[in-house]
Amino acid sequence: MANLRTVSALLYNPQGKVISQLRDDKPGLMFPAHWSTLGGRIEDGETPDEAMRRELIEEIEICPPVTFWRMFEHQFVSNGNSYDVDIYVYVGAIDLEIADIHLHEGQRLAYLDVSDIDKLSFAFGLDHLYREFFATHDHRAGSHL
Repeated sequence: MANLRTVSALLYNPQGKVISQLRDDKPGLMFPAHWSTLGGRIEDGETPDEAMRRELIEEIEICPPVTFWRMFEHQFVSNGNSYDVDIYVYVGAIDLEIADIHLHEGQRLAYLDVSDIDKLSFAFGLDHLYREFFATHDHRAGSHL
């Protein structure tokens, strides 16, 4: 069983929707054409904060201010292999239209809300992060949870 450490960004817009990435559809890629958070593996010698900044810059060229939210101990199975993952999740606001964000990894970006979670296929079982986020956060302008 592989043990991994990763970072995930849950960046929300003024309507309270979270930006998500549709992964590439390439042979050999885990979970091709599935939705995912922005983020990735923490490299050796890197802190979660450093990894989050690096991943956002690599994937969308910007790193809006993010705050560490919580760490999830997560498990998933891919191609018959089981993985234990510590996911360091960061949250932050982003006030950009999708067309104004330069994506370097994946097919496209979209803003998702809680009603989208059951309709889409998520990589690595990351729908769990979205569900927890929407259950505990409401960042729409003027809303309080």
